[in-house]
Amino acid sequence: MDQPPLPARRRGLLLPALALLAVAGSVFALTSLRADDQRTTSPEPAAQTATLPASVVDAQKAAVAQYSPAAESSAIAVDIKNYTFTPASITVAPGNTVTWTNEDTAPHTVTVSSGPVMFASPTLQQGQTFSYTFTQAGTYSYYCAVHPDMKASVTVQGATPPPTTTTTPPPTTTAPTTTMTMPTSTPGSGCAVKEALAPFIAHLKAAHLEESLGQQVSDALDLDQYIKTHTVLIENMLTPILNGDADQTVKDVLTPFLAHLKAAHLDESLGQQVSDLLNVDQYVKTHTVLVENMLEPVFNQLTC
Repeated sequence: MDQPPLPARRRGLLLPALALLAVAGSVFALTSLRADDQRTTSPEPAAQTATLPASVVDAQKAAVAQYSPAAESSAIAVDIKNYTFTPASITVAPGNTVTWTNEDTAPHTVTVSSGPVMFASPTLQQGQTFSYTFTQAGTYSYYCAVHPDMKASVTVQGATPPPTTTTTPPPTTTAPTTTMTMPTSTPGSGCAVKEALAPFIAHLKAAHLEESLGQQVSDALDLDQYIKTHTVLIENMLTPILNGDADQTVKDVLTPFLAHLKAAHLDESLGQQVSDLLNVDQYVKTHTVLVENMLEPVFNQLTC
């Protein structure tokens, strides 16, 4: 069946509506084309970054290098607190730098007693620091010259750069060569005495000559630490003699004294030492027998 014709009024409204839809479709199509064109022609982020000035790029690289983990790991801190080095034993690689910070009110030093390189810090007051960069592999034992009972070590593990060698060209003449034998010094009791005096001189300088009278009085009032400091000082002085090439008789004389110093003083509390001292009879007997044990090797070597 044929549809009845639309009224004239409806036909008049339908034509403008179709015209509006056509215009809206054209605008949408033009907007989409413009957006695609912008996406096609806009530079990539990488291209924008590449146009930064060279100075800005260099500054960024320097900042990254400054805060890299490798740079942070090359610095090691050791605290000097409560008359101890913390940590007391550390392991580093060649090129690492160790920094010591004195947090005590008393002065301290970092004095190497044995190792591939011998070095010593100045006397460090509270808050002061000392840094050293290790370049040679090996174990470095060190102590405080003011308080010789404070001991610690640094172990450097890794390859040490080889020493620089120079090649001397052969002589151009055939003149006879005279060979001279230079005298060489062999280790002996003189070296042992020198090693024995080194801790004493270091302590005398750091704990007395460079210390104020008030600080020395403060050290003396801390009686337990004061006694321990000086008994360990004596031990440090005698050990090189006993371990060196000193005469066997000298070693026999010093061995009982060092054993007594360690057992009856270094390994004993201040309270126990006072208790030993108050037992006068036993105290006198102990030390007279000690002297006898020290002199006996000398008497055995004497001949009439």
